[in-house]
Amino acid sequence: LDTSKWPRKFPKDIPTQENGYDCGVFAVKFAECAGLDCEMDFSQRDMPLFRKQMVVQLKEVDLDAVDR
Repeated sequence: LDTSKWPRKFPKDIPTQENGYDCGVFAVKFAECAGLDCEMDFSQRDMPLFRKQMVVQLKEVDLDAVDR
């Protein structure tokens, strides 16, 4: 996969983490927004919902298919 032609973006006004334990959720949401080219319009108050959504999404992954 040649990523050399992908545009590099450095957004300035991004959501900020306000605690010491949601860094992973923020990182996943940043990656999701970058991949979908959508606005980063979430905040710390959205993290409880995002954690629940991630659990549901991960539960749906067929780990046998991933291991192949």
